[in-house]
Amino acid sequence: MYELGEGDPKWHSIAPAMLGRNLLLTWEIPAGQEEPWRRFLQELSGPRYEEYKESRRRLGISAESTWLAPRSSGGGVAVMYLEAEDPEPALERALRELAAPKAPFDSWYATQMRALFGCDFARLPRVSGAELLFSWPETAGEEDQKLSEGS
Repeated sequence: MYELGEGDPKWHSIAPAMLGRNLLLTWEIPAGQEEPWRRFLQELSGPRYEEYKESRRRLGISAESTWLAPRSSGGGVAVMYLEAEDPEPALERALRELAAPKAPFDSWYATQMRALFGCDFARLPRVSGAELLFSWPETAGEEDQKLSEGS
């Protein structure tokens, strides 16, 4: 996890992790920023959807999902999942281009994230691979195989 210093009041923490061809980002959503953030996401899926879609294609991102794990007191933790066809170069390039945007939409997006959370993509740490500590991949026929072994 990357903890920001004294001069960074809004973007309290961000945890970037590269997971194969995926990037996972998490950060705090203060209670007072939840509604403005929701409006921002509605704008992405509404009037700015075509620009957003073109931006993600240009950045090499093939899928993006965002969740909010809410707190009872309001706000919560945002979880953003990004997927790229060519993982490391595409995701690294996407973060680098958001740090120094050239396209108008990317500039608007970075400005909105900075206004909402104090996020400065230029200050994010280099994304590194995450260490897989536990996984449970259910495989087809696994249960059938155990039943036939027990017979």
